[in-house]
Amino acid sequence: MCFGKPKAPNIVYQGPSAEDIARDQANLKTFQETTAANTKTFQDSINKQITAAQSSTADLLAQMKTAQAGVQNVVNDAPYAITTEDNVTPEDAKTTEKISKKKKKPSTLKISAGGLKSSSGTGVNYGV
Repeated sequence: MCFGKPKAPNIVYQGPSAEDIARDQANLKTFQETTAANTKTFQDSINKQITAAQSSTADLLAQMKTAQAGVQNVVNDAPYAITTEDNVTPEDAKTTEKISKKKKKPSTLKISAGGLKSSSGTGVNYGV
């Protein structure tokens, strides 16, 4: 039983058509344009936020500089202001005393073993 001489298979490559390639390239170009537009919009938004934050920071720094003089006056005129005066007498100085330890009361807990019966399970607490 011989079937004759074997033939090599005929291999034909069928890739995407020219229309498919053109459509894919058009989709890719649209994607690139959309991505570039979105990136530009995002970058503009970030730049606006940065500019607003810098402006706000500058305003806060200006407010802090004007308020610093007022705070300095409050600190200097406060009733408990810290001073470095030399004319303070020891009687004017306020001191603290050493904290003494509290005396502990003796323990009043006493356990008596004499009140227990000698039976099985004595002294063992099991839930029933």
